[in-house]
Amino acid sequence: MGSSVGIVVHRTSREAAQFAQQVIAWLQERGISVCLDSESALRMGQSVAGCRISDLKQVRFIITLGGDGTILAAARMAAPIGIPILGAHMGQFGFIAEAHPSDLFQTLETILDGQMEIEERMMVRAEVWRGGQRVHSGVGLNEALVKSGMSHLLRLKTSLRGAPFATYPADGLIVSTPTGSTAYSLSAGGPLVEPTVQALVMVPICPHTLSARPMVLPCDEVIEIEIELNGGEVIFAVDGVDPFFLESGDRVIVQRADYATRLIVLGHATFYRKVRNRYLYGERLNE
Repeated sequence: MGSSVGIVVHRTSREAAQFAQQVIAWLQERGISVCLDSESALRMGQSVAGCRISDLKQVRFIITLGGDGTILAAARMAAPIGIPILGAHMGQFGFIAEAHPSDLFQTLETILDGQMEIEERMMVRAEVWRGGQRVHSGVGLNEALVKSGMSHLLRLKTSLRGAPFATYPADGLIVSTPTGSTAYSLSAGGPLVEPTVQALVMVPICPHTLSARPMVLPCDEVIEIEIELNGGEVIFAVDGVDPFFLESGDRVIVQRADYATRLIVLGHATFYRKVRNRYLYGERLNE
């Protein structure tokens, strides 16, 4: 196992950058070197940037200091080669993150002693095909998204495993992983899915019909979305980054990625506690 620990810091949070200095000092006092991704290193200063996360082979695990978006960014770097991620919640919501700054050092002591519990979270891969050629692709932990840029009504023809399924008159369509079921998918009316469940969730955004409902699909399903539009912008994105503009006739193909994100967890019951505490699940809001 590698001799370094990686750190990815929220791209704008001053609090996260300041706390990162404490984490770096704590690790270095224990003889552990620290690797920073290039953006975090630039914010933290070259004096603490002993290496870069581009050289991941020597990294035991990655600590993220920020919100869920920081974890999503780390997942794109770490998941392809199986590096575990420990998320410390320093953002606005932080549903994926497990640790908090107040208990992070105690958690790190436990992990460095060899007690590391890991959950594998499935990811989604999406590709854009135009005129028989793949013109764009992305892999993410939360979701793949097709959405009107100006809230124009789209006609999205879907197929499942090559067979025509349904045409949605809607503002867009989300294909979510279980981890992403607590993000945009939930806001669009999708179900909560325990994150270790192996499934995909297809959720229409503002469908102009009473018959369209979110669907939970097998994890090995292949979802094809064909774009029909008469003007206006249509955006494709995976985990909300690197947006790509679609054209009429483009096909978006979404399926499970070949690799998973490995998250360090502090107990499998934490998901249910988060649902209970952060969504007031099952509570009457007028009491």
